[in-house]
Amino acid sequence: MILPDFTVSVNPSDQLGVLFMFNTEHAEMYMGYRPISVDMDTALYMLQQRESMPYGLSWGSSFPAVVNHTSSHVARKHPDFEAAKHGDFDAAIRLVDDLVKDDKVLEVAEQYPDAHVAYIHRRQGNGINMIPAAYAAKFAALGMTVDDDIIAVTDVKHTNASDIARLGRRMRYEGEVEKGKDYILLDDFITSGAELRDLRDYISSKGGNVVMITTLGHGSFGKLKDIRIDNDYKSKLQQAGITDQDLRRYGIASEIGCLTISEAFSSIRQEQSSVPPMAKEIPENEGRTQVSLPLPVTQHPSMRR
Repeated sequence: MILPDFTVSVNPSDQLGVLFMFNTEHAEMYMGYRPISVDMDTALYMLQQRESMPYGLSWGSSFPAVVNHTSSHVARKHPDFEAAKHGDFDAAIRLVDDLVKDDKVLEVAEQYPDAHVAYIHRRQGNGINMIPAAYAAKFAALGMTVDDDIIAVTDVKHTNASDIARLGRRMRYEGEVEKGKDYILLDDFITSGAELRDLRDYISSKGGNVVMITTLGHGSFGKLKDIRIDNDYKSKLQQAGITDQDLRRYGIASEIGCLTISEAFSSIRQEQSSVPPMAKEIPENEGRTQVSLPLPVTQHPSMRR
C-alpha cells in the first residue's frame, strides 16, 4: 500500500520504535502529537548522536541568571569581531578587553574562587572562534583554573539553522572532569543556550557541579533573567505531548527539566507548526491512520522499490 506523502498523523506513544520516516528530500520525526518535518542532514546527525547522550540533570530553582557584558549586536560591530570569530586570538583579546566589564569578572571569581572554568571550543579545524578562549583568559589572569582540554568533538552547525535543527543537533564533548568540583561555563554569546546546556550535561554526567554560566554577550533569549526552563513551559510541552522519553530516544536530553526555555519554545513552535495540511482537516480522534513499523528507521513508502 502506497501512502500519500505526509498525510499520516502518528502518535509516538503508539509506536515508540519509529524515529523517522524518510522522504526523498527530508524526513519526519515523531516527538509530540504530530509529525515534525526535519532536514535530512539533521535526521542523520540525530541517529548518530543517540548513543552518546550524557545523563543530564534538571536546572533546579536556584541556578543563577547568566552573567553577560554586552549584546551580540554591539559585539558584531567591533572592528576585531570577524577576525576574532575566525581564528585570530590577538583580535579576540582586543575585543574582550574592550567589551568585558572587569568588575563583573571579579564578582564571579570572588563568588566561586575555587571553581574551574570551561569554555565552548574545538581543538582542531580552520577558523576556530577565539572569543570564548580570550574571555576565559580573563579568569586565568585572576588565578582561576581554566580547563582547556574539555572540548567539543562534534560540529552542530547551529549558525542560521532552523529551530528543529538547533534543537535536534546536540553538541558532544570530551575531556577530563574533576568529580565534585564546581564549574563555571563560558561562551561568546548566548541565544538559545543549547551548546552551553550540552556542556553542562556533559560535566554533570562526569560528576562536576556547574554553578554558573557567563558569556561575552547575549542574543534574544540571553536577555532573559534565566535560560532554564520554567514550570509554565514544562506544562506547555506536556500539553503538546512531548515527553522525557521523546527527548531521550532522539538523544536531545535526559528529561524536559534539562532544556533551556528557548529550546522548550522551539519544541512547542515546531510541534504546532508541523501539522500536515490534510491532517489539520481531520478531527483529532477520527480518521487517524496508525502506522506500526518494527524498525527504528524506515524509508517513506514512496522510496521503496
